[in-house]
Amino acid sequence: MPLRKNGTLIGRAVAITGLSVAALALPSGASAATTTTASCPTQPATTKAFAKIGDNADYSLAPNGSFENGSTGWTLSNAKLVNGNETVGILGGLKSIALGGGIISGQASVVSPEFCVDQSHPYFRFLLKANGPVGLMNIGVQYTDEAGTLKTQSVQSNVATNLLPGKWKASELNPLSLNIPLVNDGGQTAKVRLVFSSPMSLLGFSYNIDNVLVDPYRRG
Repeated sequence: MPLRKNGTLIGRAVAITGLSVAALALPSGASAATTTTASCPTQPATTKAFAKIGDNADYSLAPNGSFENGSTGWTLSNAKLVNGNETVGILGGLKSIALGGGIISGQASVVSPEFCVDQSHPYFRFLLKANGPVGLMNIGVQYTDEAGTLKTQSVQSNVATNLLPGKWKASELNPLSLNIPLVNDGGQTAKVRLVFSSPMSLLGFSYNIDNVLVDPYRRG
């Protein structure tokens, strides 16, 4: 099954590791994602946002995924909107989200607004910068299965661990609908949330994230 219509970047998928089912608690104020058999609404406008790093697929922003309108719709726990855009140059702007803070900080999480995916939304990408001396970022796709059970399908991108602070990087391809059996195998749609969490941080923020984008067309 090709990763994009023009056949490029087929080998990039091997960089995705650690696919497993994990139950992560929703931060206060966030509700469970739901499933539906209705069609997803019209997608936002797309751009070839990652073309400068060799990915010529079309992408659209997750809801308020650039954070230029603040953190509206996102649920932040021990995280906050800060000045400073990603410097890879995927999308311009002035803001990003920082997780953690302080000399020693406990778990921080950022949860996206709910949005619809189907089989034409196999992956998502985002920008990430490690700030602390040691860091770990857990990434998940949260949805409710056909039995009504809230689940978070865990994704471990190889950009999401570090031993030293680093520069802004684009994530690898993170499975989106490919992680949800009722969508990938059952042909249904699902309303999902993206979950970014960091267990702890030392000497300041653990990570910044920015420009969360969904790939609606990669699967030909």
